[in-house]
Amino acid sequence: MQAASFRLALLFFFAVLLAACGQLPERPSGPGPADPDIARAQQLEASGDHLAAAELYRALASRTPALEQRSIYLLNAAEASKNGGDWDGTRAALAQLAALPLPPTPALQRTLLQAEVLLQENRATEALSVLGDMPDAAQPRELRIRHQSDVAAAYRQLGNLLETANTLQNVDALQTDVDARLQTQTEILRSLALLNEQVLIQLQPSPPGVAGGWMELALLVKRFGSTPEALAPELAKWRERFPQHPALPDLLNNYQQRLQSQLQQVSRIAVLLPQSGPYANVAAAIRDGIVISSFEIDEVRRPQIRFYDATDPAGIWPLYTRAVDEGAELVIGPLQKDAVSQLVRAGELPVPVLALNQVDMSSAPPQNMYFYSLSPEDEARQAAERAWLDGSRRPLVLAPKDAWGDRLAAAFEQRWQSLGGSVAASGRYDPEGHDYTETLTHVLLLDQSETRHNEIQRLLGRRLEFEPRRREDVDAVFLAARPVQAQGMRPQLQFHHAADLPIYTTSHAWAGQLSTSQVEDMKGIFLADIPWMLNDGSNGDESRENVARYLPKSAAGFARLYAMGMDALRLVPHLKRLQSSRYESLDGSTGNLYMDEVNQVHRQLVWLVLDAQPQVLGYTPRLDLQETGTATVPVVAPPTAPSPTT
Repeated sequence: MQAASFRLALLFFFAVLLAACGQLPERPSGPGPADPDIARAQQLEASGDHLAAAELYRALASRTPALEQRSIYLLNAAEASKNGGDWDGTRAALAQLAALPLPPTPALQRTLLQAEVLLQENRATEALSVLGDMPDAAQPRELRIRHQSDVAAAYRQLGNLLETANTLQNVDALQTDVDARLQTQTEILRSLALLNEQVLIQLQPSPPGVAGGWMELALLVKRFGSTPEALAPELAKWRERFPQHPALPDLLNNYQQRLQSQLQQVSRIAVLLPQSGPYANVAAAIRDGIVISSFEIDEVRRPQIRFYDATDPAGIWPLYTRAVDEGAELVIGPLQKDAVSQLVRAGELPVPVLALNQVDMSSAPPQNMYFYSLSPEDEARQAAERAWLDGSRRPLVLAPKDAWGDRLAAAFEQRWQSLGGSVAASGRYDPEGHDYTETLTHVLLLDQSETRHNEIQRLLGRRLEFEPRRREDVDAVFLAARPVQAQGMRPQLQFHHAADLPIYTTSHAWAGQLSTSQVEDMKGIFLADIPWMLNDGSNGDESRENVARYLPKSAAGFARLYAMGMDALRLVPHLKRLQSSRYESLDGSTGNLYMDEVNQVHRQLVWLVLDAQPQVLGYTPRLDLQETGTATVPVVAPPTAPSPTT
């Protein structure tokens, strides 16, 4: 029973908006049993046929002259339409309700419906404005719970996990049903656990109180989640420090049981990496990261790691079989796409595989095969999400004229279109060149401006003062570039009258810091990178100290690959947990790691604004946790680029 209740937590926000929301706590009664459609509509709702019920309520409203009763029928129609997934029906009913008078409780219900429509459209800021403050205590408890649940959903949609958790604490305080409280408390803990440890420490209130108790509990879960046997005594100590905390005993018990069932402890790991050929240097850096990460594990729990030469992709299946025969309980690798594809086609695998690349799949992969890589396409998609959340809607895409540029441009454009936007223009530049004038004048339509100028001069028969004007339907730039290209592109965008456009790029545009000349040319670019590149070691990171100690000469050039190797080993015990839900995550050196429905591990990256000392913006909200409807233009304007310095 506890396990069943715990699993329900994954559906908490959806359930609270669809099931709980649809139950009207104090629905005013109709004019009596005279009209059989009233009872029929209620029966249809009870049986789950919400759309038919909505139709009857609309019919009742259309033939009811009394304004107050008509408004109640319309309110019921809006609720039933929402519960049936007909958001257009909800909007239509709310539009008819807009001018009708309502008593306080139905008026609150109308407000909740209006906010829920906005949430369905991903318009969380507007939803919060509509919802306002906590309803009066005289309002029904169910509506107050629903109000705070909607507020929490809005904060989650905005990526404000702390306020999500704080608002859910209000929900928990209002609830009386133990199972409902367990779901809410699980969501509180889940929201806080998505924050990294440093943020949880910095935001700890003083004195801690209930909110601080939740944050400390989330810290314990993150720190000891890999070792349930160590977590149990820490939870006991936590309870001693917070004896009056509202966290239910079943919450902690369920979490421990779940960790025990999902953590994958292995004693023998095989690593399949090429030791020669074009991928040898990359593989060596990943290997070193794996070894460094193993130093973090207590000696008693440290797995035996054996490395195999996987230079030949064609021989990957015999090599995998050999590793299994020699006792491997889990395999990390292979690295090459061809080798990964062979294992995907092999069907069910006798032991789990964490492949270090991703491949296109026409069908679901084997259940125990996982994929982890430093995917450039993933970074391009995150750039699209960041620009979208910043308010941009008509970006310009600039990418080198090569296969790498095509991949990043396609990933950005596909993600942009899935969000509901359209790309204004896409241009390709010579990756070996330094003058991007031809590309920029074309995509910014400056060549058309020049053509118009020449035509007017010809018609008038005299020279005219002229300053070219770029197209006005562009509000951002996605730039796929290496450092040299990024350094050259921004000044040329400024020269070509696009200095006001914010530029978004991927980690490939810098090496982790800017030289003096790069600062002048690249200042103000928005870029995402892995936490490892932004960690200066001042927080006592053991892995960074080990890299500096054992790999002092080559650490800078292969930093991201070392971090990838470290996270590959850290992922091993958490693969089942991450597979269980997209809400599960793992703080890693390469980002906040989570898994999708085809076992692909994704990296949530840290955003920053480039400068001599980059301004760290933090993680961008994960839109995959929020996409419930068609995205719409927010009320906020997109950011403008910092003032040009050249």
